Amino acid sequence: MARKPSQASHSESGGNEELNLSPIMALLVILIPMLLAMFNFFEVKVQAVAAPKLGTGKTSKTDPDKKPLNLTVLISKQGFLLKQQDELQDVAEKPIPKDTFEMSVMENGAPVTKSIEDYDFATLYSRLRAKKQRYPDETTINIAAEMDIPWHVIARTIDASRVQLEDGNFEGRDRMMKYASATPEMRKSKKDIDGDGAVTEADQEPVPMFPRVVFVVAED
Repeated sequence: MARKPSQASHSESGGNEELNLSPIMALLVILIPMLLAMFNFFEVKVQAVAAPKLGTGKTSKTDPDKKPLNLTVLISKQGFLLKQQDELQDVAEKPIPKDTFEMSVMENGAPVTKSIEDYDFATLYSRLRAKKQRYPDETTINIAAEMDIPWHVIARTIDASRVQLEDGNFEGRDRMMKYASATPEMRKSKKDIDGDGAVTEADQEPVPMFPRVVFVVAED
């Protein structure tokens, strides 16, 4: 007996059968935990910086007789150069060139000591720490960089200037290893850091050095 066209199409396509979603659900069960685990490897940090400005700093309006330090770190492909207010400068600052350091790197899952050329962040920190000891009221630092300086170099320069470390001076070929392993100097915070609803002795925060970072564009 011949079937009607409509009956034949419904019979061949199996219109009453439900889709088998088990393979798709199994795939999602595997993918979702993997994606969540991957995001744990990425840490996003926000650096508080001010907008770029032109030229040098102005004298404080509240105390016109007090000269601002106007401390500036210039980043070039050769290294760092520190500058400050001419009236407060006793001697010319020596450049901080790139150098070769003994660094610990991971190879095949094991730490290996190698000689690597890099920016001398350890000496930069030591110089900035000495400036802070001489001018403890200063909180601002200017940072200027050449156009082709990678952002990670600028970010590490900011890190070297914002927080005081327990060790204030780094010397020797292994100074970068000592600097990398140094811990921040801590103090009691006035905020609830641990989120327990109260400010206690357990609420600690890093001691700031030059917490206010300003990107500057030097005038010719």
